[in-house]
Amino acid sequence: MKDEQLAITITDRTKPYQGFRQVEVIDYREDESGITARRELMTGTRAITVVAHDPDLDVLLMVRQFRLGAHIGTGFGMTAEFVAGMIDPGETPEQSVRRELIEETGVSAKCVLPMCRFLTTPGLSDETIDLYYAQVDASDLPEVAGVAHETEQTFPFTVSLEDALQACDDNAIYNGIVMVGLLRFAREYDALIAKAAAL
Repeated sequence: MKDEQLAITITDRTKPYQGFRQVEVIDYREDESGITARRELMTGTRAITVVAHDPDLDVLLMVRQFRLGAHIGTGFGMTAEFVAGMIDPGETPEQSVRRELIEETGVSAKCVLPMCRFLTTPGLSDETIDLYYAQVDASDLPEVAGVAHETEQTFPFTVSLEDALQACDDNAIYNGIVMVGLLRFAREYDALIAKAAAL
């Protein structure tokens, strides 16, 4: 099983809104079926998220951060998240991982390994997330972190993989990016630890 390509022709593309994110209105036609449609997409975003793990304590490093969409959608706006952020112009995904870890937790990555790339909401956006694994020392965390000029305030914390997976089972978290990261990490735990040790 895999995603497949479909030939389409884009017949019109406008940008009615550009702010923190960019919205485009796109008209297209499926070449074989002739089906036509208009869709509004949030476009142009590439981001990273990082499963930060302290192998000595065997805990995950996560943050709590206010998300307006979560507040409106579920009522639980202070989401438990992995460190994440948009890739800055001229920056590689790995550089973004290292920068965002410091900004959101005050902790530096000892090593960084790529895991996978995925779409967040393909019906609404072309945003892709590069998921990484990073080893860190989470023994001395600040109470609050973040970048003030980005109106960002994060609250770092640690959690065991077992407790994080239980939160998924209990539907106590709604963030799909966290679910993807947790499930990939649980599946690849031994391989990631071994790869990191070989660096």
